[in-house]
Order: sequence, then structure tokens, then C-alpha cells
Amino acid sequence: MSQRYSAVAADTKVETPEGSMTIRAAAGQAIAVLTRAASGAHVFRLMEDVEKVAESQPVLRLTLENGRSFRLGPEQIVYRAGMNEARAGDIAAGDELEAAFCFPAGYVYHDDDGNEITSTGAVRVAAVEPGGDADIYRLAVNQTATFFLSAGALCKADGKWSRERKAES
Repeated sequence: MSQRYSAVAADTKVETPEGSMTIRAAAGQAIAVLTRAASGAHVFRLMEDVEKVAESQPVLRLTLENGRSFRLGPEQIVYRAGMNEARAGDIAAGDELEAAFCFPAGYVYHDDDGNEITSTGAVRVAAVEPGGDADIYRLAVNQTATFFLSAGALCKADGKWSRERKAES
């Protein structure tokens, strides 16, 4: 059986050219998804082999400092700042994640209260807590094997799941 990296809750959204879409709605389809090329550029690549692999499993809710949240299985690989892989179950409040939507590192801006802030080029986790139960999905992404959640965090996808490999797992 091939290594599994993705464990996305059914209601968690990924970013597509048409807008955000729950992973459940993408099951059985090939859909473009926002990802990160080796160069660091944000691009769209084909997300395939989206399938439910477990029903009613415990998940985590990760809430970001920007107020966005998402649910993942604890084994889902997410990228900490610097492209360092970590299981969702090992992420803690204060950790910084690779982000799709943030100011570049070093950019100085002001928040709504007028406080001056220097961007780290990442998004900070505000809280990690039990997220109830959810059906779990896995997926593959061509060329990059990564995908952005609509909340902005970068995650690792599984390898390509051909019919032959599915039969082996």
C-alpha cells in the first residue's frame, strides 16, 4: 500500500478556479486546484482520485489568526513556514503555515486597530482543537502533490491513485 498523506474532512474547502469547493463535492471528479509550483509560484493543477476513505472519523479544527478555520484528520500533512512537513496532529497554536494569501515576508502594514505589523510571509495558527467527526477524503494533485485549502494553508496530497494501485491498497 502506498503512503497516505491526505486526510481531508468532507466539509473542508479547496480553492479552484471557480471558487472554493468542499472536498466532498469534488469526489469522483478531476478538478483544477490551487497549488504551489517548485518555484514557489501559485498555479492550478489537476486534482484527481478524490475519494472517501473513511466514515465518521475524529478530526481536528485548525483556526488561523485571520479567523478562517478548516478540519483535517490528524495524519494530514500540512506545510509549516519554510516548506517543513508536519502532521496536522502535531501542529500547535503559534505555528506558522505556508500560505496562499498573505503579505510577503518583511512587508510592513497596519491592522484595523492601527498597529504596525511586519509580515512573516506565513499564516499563524491561533488554535487547534477537536473538530468532531467527519468522513475523510484523500486526493492526488498532478505535478506538485500539494494543494491549498480555501482557508489558505498548503497541504500535501497523496501520490497518483491508479486503479491498479487502489486494488493493492
